[in-house]
Amino acid sequence: MIVFKLNCSDCDYSFEGWFENSKDYNKQIKQGLLTCPSCNSIQVKKGLMSPNVSKKSNTKISKKNKSIASNVKRLKKIIEKEFDYVGEKFTEEAKKIKYGEARERAIYGEASIEQTKELIDEDIDVLPLPFSTKKTN
Repeated sequence: MIVFKLNCSDCDYSFEGWFENSKDYNKQIKQGLLTCPSCNSIQVKKGLMSPNVSKKSNTKISKKNKSIASNVKRLKKIIEKEFDYVGEKFTEEAKKIKYGEARERAIYGEASIEQTKELIDEDIDVLPLPFSTKKTN
């Protein structure tokens, strides 16, 4: 498919036309099949347009993936530095903080889906992290 910017010579209306190829455009013009959607004139000509030259499709995806990976690494460093790791006791510690039984602070750790639902039901904000939180040491 090819897209041409088209202009009507009679009413100066500009619009796009989609064609199978340049030959298809020329064929429709010769047969008088191409008309202006504004005034119905057949005095339609191709307008000036810039070529649609695209980069390799994987270039944008690769850059985006690298950017996302970089942001996740940065987020992980911040969380590991600024938050307290509470591991499997995440649910218990989050409830203690909510109800004033433990000092208020940012925490992270592990919680099952059931535990997460339980925290949400108690209006405790939780957020899944885009990386593994399991500590190995």
